[in-house]
Formats: sequence, C-alpha cells, structure tokens
Amino acid sequence: MPTTKFSFKRYRILDRCFRNPIKRYQIKDLIDACNKELRDDEQSVSRRTIYYDIAFMKSLEGWDAPIETINDGNRHYYRYSDPDFSIDKVPLSEAQFKKLQSAIDVINLFDGLPHFNGFEDSFAKLGLMSLNTSSKPCFSLDHNDFVGGLQHLTPIFNAIQYETVLHIKYQAFGSMPKEFIFHPQFLKQYNNRWYALGVEDQHQDQIWNMALDRIQSIKPLKTTYIKLKMDWNEYFEDVIGITNIKDAPIEKVMFLVHGATAHYIISKPLHGSQVSKWLDEDTLQVTLSIKINYELKRLLLSYSPNITILAPQSLIQEHTQSLEKALTQYHLK
Repeated sequence: MPTTKFSFKRYRILDRCFRNPIKRYQIKDLIDACNKELRDDEQSVSRRTIYYDIAFMKSLEGWDAPIETINDGNRHYYRYSDPDFSIDKVPLSEAQFKKLQSAIDVINLFDGLPHFNGFEDSFAKLGLMSLNTSSKPCFSLDHNDFVGGLQHLTPIFNAIQYETVLHIKYQAFGSMPKEFIFHPQFLKQYNNRWYALGVEDQHQDQIWNMALDRIQSIKPLKTTYIKLKMDWNEYFEDVIGITNIKDAPIEKVMFLVHGATAHYIISKPLHGSQVSKWLDEDTLQVTLSIKINYELKRLLLSYSPNITILAPQSLIQEHTQSLEKALTQYHLK
C-alpha cells in the first residue's frame, strides 16, 4: 500500500495506540482514534483501511512492527509485543531510503526557488546526509532560474501561509508604477513565469493576478487579512493559463488542425474540455469549452499556419488581424 501524507498520519496515530500500556484498542477504537484526529483533514477511515495499515506496518516494506492480536472474550485488541517499540525509533529501510532519495532528487530540481532553500540543513538535522544526493540526473522539469521575480516567492509564499497583508509596488508593462494593499491567496506558475493571485483592498470582489517579475517592492502590513474560500483548481478549470475574467462566458471554440500538429494536439490536449474528431487522416477537428483569454489566443497563434479557426466569429476576426499584423513586419510586396 503506497505511503501518502494521510496514510503516514494514520501510522503515527496507530503507533501511539499500540504503545498505550493501559487502553485496549479494538478495531473500532482504532478507527475512532484516526477519525478523531483526521477530522480537520476531512478524511474518513474505514475498517478495511485500518487492516491495510496494520498489514503495512507489520511488513518489511513498512517497519516490521511487532503488532500482536490479543483475544479479549468474543473480541480482540491490538498492541505491540515489545512495549518499547515505536516506528519513530526504527531506522529507514532500504526501500524507504530509495523513496527518500527520489524525493530529494525532485527537490534538487528546484534549486534557486527560495522556499526550497535550507533543505540541506533539514537533512543534516534528520541525520540523512548519508544519502547519496549526487546521483546521476535522469529527468528534468521545465524551470527557468533566470526569470525575474523569483526573489519575491518566499515573502509571498510566507504571506499566504501566515495570512499576512502586503503593500506592493507594481509596474505593469507600458504603465507607471502603482502601489496596492494586497491580500495574497495563491501562487501559480505558467509558461515559466510566476503569478500571485489575491484581492486588493479597494477591489475585494475581484481576483487580481500579479506577475512576480513586475513587482518592484513588497512590505508586510499589520492589518486584517482577507481570506477567500476559494477552490483554485475549480477557478482555473475553464481557462488556459492565468487570466480568468470574472463575467466572461464559457464559449465553444472550434478549429481544425492539419498535418503533424494534429497528432501532437490529440496526444497532448490543450485543455481538459477538449473533444477531438478526425475528419480525415490529416485533419483533426477540435472543440474546447472554455473562456477566451489572452493565453488561449497566444496559444492558437503559436500553432499557425497549421490551424483554421471555425468559431466563434470574434476569435476568427482577432486571430486573422494578428496574422495580418505579423505579415506587415516583413514588408512583403
């Protein structure tokens, strides 16, 4: 059974139960103990889950825990046969070391992002520096260490975690610098650029997004923080990229894709709503149910001249105008 954040929480709870020298924990008691502590995480634990957890803890892949089943009349309870045993005292197994090594390899890919700094110190304190952290790289993530604004990641990340209001000086492209009182809620990366999303004091009914590379200064304030109850996965569900215009409708965007690009788009859909249909071996019809924003328009332009937009008409017009403008840069006769 794979170890996840919630399963490890359960193992720690069960570990305390099995070490308790007084109370006899039957299966129902173990379920209640887990559900009580995991209530804030909205995790509901079943009998089957506890049985799986016990089996994993007893296995060599887990901790080889000495969990014994003691008959108690018509029922039975669980405890450690060795009262001094605890999963916190067991050294990492080889399998666990390999999993941790893989996690460290992933973390090392984020070298340069401020909120991943200090991991080496944490590993040292945990006694994990014996791990081979210089293994041969076997994969890479799309990350640009030289993009502007990375120095703002840590203060904004911390402001979100600790619900801190920020005074931000910001300069959009082609505009004069402006200052805002900003309540950050979420960080998102798109196209190798980081954005902070939140609300501004004077426009609390709107979600603002700020590109970190356009932020000139950040200062924390001791004022009341506005916390949004927002499902950010749902917020970005109907858009590509970062821009979600509040009252914009979800539209049917239809276009044809030609040649090798068609095979690329069907294997790597542009959006979760994508519906594809082959008209012939060289032409793919694609339909998206989506809000039209700057990022979508830019994406469609990147596939020219291998697409033909069919709907809506407003998008066709804007797309053709962009192509015509591009041609004027070459002064063709």
